[in-house]
Amino acid sequence: MAARFASIVLLLGLLVFPLSGARADAAGDKRRVLLASVRRIAVVPPFFGTDTLARVSGSEEADKTEKASRAPEGRPAKEPDAREKRYAEQLRRLEAHVRTTLPARVAARTPFAVVPADELAKAFEALNLTPAKLFQNGGRIRSARFAAPDAQAVSKLADFLHADAVLLGTLDEPRRSNGRYYFDMLSGLSYDSAHVRGKAGYYLLLADGTEALHAFIEVLQPLSRIGNRDYILADWMDAESLVIENLMDEITRYAPEKSAKR
Repeated sequence: MAARFASIVLLLGLLVFPLSGARADAAGDKRRVLLASVRRIAVVPPFFGTDTLARVSGSEEADKTEKASRAPEGRPAKEPDAREKRYAEQLRRLEAHVRTTLPARVAARTPFAVVPADELAKAFEALNLTPAKLFQNGGRIRSARFAAPDAQAVSKLADFLHADAVLLGTLDEPRRSNGRYYFDMLSGLSYDSAHVRGKAGYYLLLADGTEALHAFIEVLQPLSRIGNRDYILADWMDAESLVIENLMDEITRYAPEKSAKR
């Protein structure tokens, strides 16, 4: 009886796997069809979908204008300390790194013509848009979920730029782990090595707002350390670069080959 039951389970598995593979192929074929007509793409600068930069920048701006920043209860808002300000500056540098790296890698690895940065900036100004306004929730991450794009706003930008598609995304704040020992029931005592994490959510939408694909990517990068000194910002940048390369891997699975005549 047990052998017969195992045979039935195996048979069902053999039947299910081809069906799931067929569904995956169908989804991939659909993405290929959607991207086949893309010639010109707008790459929107990704940004952190968290509140840290807004909170720290808001407090600094209040200092500059000599205005008292108040919490909802009427008490003075907590002033960011030197550590928080240093971390916020690291986030800004990471945004700048991704802002220049992403369009360069799209241009290098896909057949698409990337809208120049100055042209994109002029479009945002003319349309009174920002990267955050292209997302629902202003691009804020809620309950560990990345915000979805506002298809209507994205379509408006694409129409102004005469772009066939728009690539946009938000970043989660980077993390680090200093390494730790832990006990696993199967393998016993194990060690989780020191690393940093990069995580982002990207969407590729056509000019009419149709979603061609989305990718939620997370990578771990070993923490660089020489003696007592680590290189956390450089490691975070490497992690974000790896996120971008993984995104490019996903896009090039469905985009026409770069060598193909367009």
